[in-house]
Amino acid sequence: MSLRRRTRILLLSIGGVLLALLLGALLAVHLLLQPQRFTQLLESAASTAGLRLTLAQPASPELFPSPGLVLQGLSLSVPAHGTPMLSASGGKIFVPWRALLGGVPVIKRLQLDGAQIDLDELDAYIATLPTGKAPWLPRISTGVEINDGTLSSGGRTLFSAINLAAGQLEPGRPFVLTLSARNAQAQILRCQLQGTPRSSASVVALDPLKLSGTLPGYGDFALAGQARWLGGSRVQLALRGSAGKPAMQLRLGFANTSGTAQMNIAATRPGQHLQASFDPATLLAWWHGALASGRNLPPLTPPPLAASASVAQFDAAGVHIEGLSVHVDASAAPATSSSVPKKSALPVKR
Repeated sequence: MSLRRRTRILLLSIGGVLLALLLGALLAVHLLLQPQRFTQLLESAASTAGLRLTLAQPASPELFPSPGLVLQGLSLSVPAHGTPMLSASGGKIFVPWRALLGGVPVIKRLQLDGAQIDLDELDAYIATLPTGKAPWLPRISTGVEINDGTLSSGGRTLFSAINLAAGQLEPGRPFVLTLSARNAQAQILRCQLQGTPRSSASVVALDPLKLSGTLPGYGDFALAGQARWLGGSRVQLALRGSAGKPAMQLRLGFANTSGTAQMNIAATRPGQHLQASFDPATLLAWWHGALASGRNLPPLTPPPLAASASVAQFDAAGVHIEGLSVHVDASAAPATSSSVPKKSALPVKR
């Protein structure tokens, strides 16, 4: 037998042994991890929250660079709804190495890629929460990560390139969530939430709560306060802080405790003041109508809000105005009214 032939046989034998070892390792990993244990854990958590979780294909195990399960075609839906509240093209469940030894299934982190979030379905899910039921803190014993997601409403994309990372959510332990996204004008939004969740028989709260980040067109912001969930869709939010340069002092309040949602905003900086009150859902519906009005639909109604704004002086396109104030009240009149104090009735300078 020639040396070349013996070498070929030796290499084929080594390759066959390595292939057998690889296949054996994959089979062992599948048997040790038992993917159904972890997918059942996710399905159970979704069911507890009143949602349905489905996978397009069974989860497949992965050992390197870290042990976990690869997910394909994940969707989270409100039961009996055809449109998913959240869908992801792929993802991965990261598990500790000790999961290879069996025992109680533990998830370290859940990663979702290309997640699509439907805001209308999220609203529908919130509406299904029983208002008389005591609030409960949804425990997140693992980290959650979303890469390159989108947020849509009414068939329109509101934000894209969403990247979100959240840590553990447990009573009394600091919770951190970071978020970045791109709006329809390709502007980047960044936000970080920090809070300590607290839970009792009648309320779930994030207290203290801190929000900071960057808003397109407004610059950096930093707010602090608290958020309270009273069960069902009953929510309270109170925040104070500053935003923009020069800094504008902000006060934000939201309450939905009697079946009617109300958002209150007050913003003040030297020479400028804005105050507004509105129902976010009603204003969003009006905005959808505003977007549709460009399709030869009937004229728009006034925005459903009550607001007032005053500016000590206003300069635009070579026009200078002093003592400008604007008032909007959709319930009072269809047209926006404005008034200028008598002492500055003709303060226009060119």
